[in-house]
Amino acid sequence: MDNGYNNYSSTYSGGGGSGGGFMPGEMNSPSGGKSDYTNATLRPITIKQALDAIQPYPEAPYQIDSAEVASVTFIGQVRNISSQSTNITYKLDDGTGEIEAKQWIDSMTADSMDTDDPNTNSTSNNKNKNQIELNGYARVFGKLKSFGNKRFVGAHCVRPVRDINELHCHLLEASAVHLFFTRGPSTASSGGAGAEGAGGMKGGDSAMGGVSAGDDYGAGKGLPAMSPVAKRVYHLLKTEPQSNEGLHAQLIAAKLSLPMPDVARAGDELLTAGVIFSTVDEHTWAILEF
Repeated sequence: MDNGYNNYSSTYSGGGGSGGGFMPGEMNSPSGGKSDYTNATLRPITIKQALDAIQPYPEAPYQIDSAEVASVTFIGQVRNISSQSTNITYKLDDGTGEIEAKQWIDSMTADSMDTDDPNTNSTSNNKNKNQIELNGYARVFGKLKSFGNKRFVGAHCVRPVRDINELHCHLLEASAVHLFFTRGPSTASSGGAGAEGAGGMKGGDSAMGGVSAGDDYGAGKGLPAMSPVAKRVYHLLKTEPQSNEGLHAQLIAAKLSLPMPDVARAGDELLTAGVIFSTVDEHTWAILEF
C-alpha cells in the first residue's frame, strides 16, 4: 500500500528533495552562515518530540528519530502569551508536553501580510483574523533552539487554528512520519506474514464455501477475524461485477442462497471492521478500497 510517505526520505530527512515546506530565510545556517541546501525541509511533530530532540554537539542540527530536522511545525493550545518590545512568547500545550514559541516582532510584521483573501483591503480585519487567542489553538512554524538549557521554538510564523480537524490531521501526519523513520516505509508485502499466519483457517472457510483469511484485502493485508458468512459476503462484493453503488443486501442473499437476516448480520460485521461502506442506503454496500 502506497501511503504517500515514501518521499519523506528526501522531503523530511534532508536527502535533497525540492519539496517539504521550504521556509524563507532558512538557507543561513546558525553555525556560521553556510548555506544548507540539503535540509530546507518542514517536519510535522508533537511537542514531546521537540522536547526529546537530540543535538549531538553544540550548533549541530537537531535530530528526531535519528533524522535531522530543519524547520518543524506543530499545533497546540495557547496557555500563555507574553508580549515584550522585541518579541512575543507563546506557551503551547498539545497534550504531549508544553513548550514556548518565541516570535520576533519583525517576523510578525512579515507574517501579517495576508495573501489568502484578495477581496479585502482592511488591515484591521486581517489583524483580527490572525489574532492568537488565549486558550485557542495555534499552529507554529519554526526551528528548534535552546538557551540556558531550555528548549524553545524560534517561530517564523504563528497563526490561529480555526478548524479543529486541522489538529487531528496534524497529529496523524506527525505519527505517520514518526513511523516512517522508526519502522521504515510501508510495503505491499508487510501483510504477507499475517496472511500466511491465518492460513490455518483456510480449509475450514473453503469447506463452507467461503474464502480464506488471507483474501486480497488492503494490498496484501489479511482480513480481520470474522465469521465465515461475513467472509463470503466480502468475497462476493470483491468479485461480483457492479456499479459504483455496490450491491444490495437482497441481491447478495439471493446470489449466496443465504437468509436475509444472516446477510444483514454479516454486513454489520464488515461495516464494523471497516472493510466495506454503505452507499445509497444502509443495505447497499461496496468494498472500501485502500
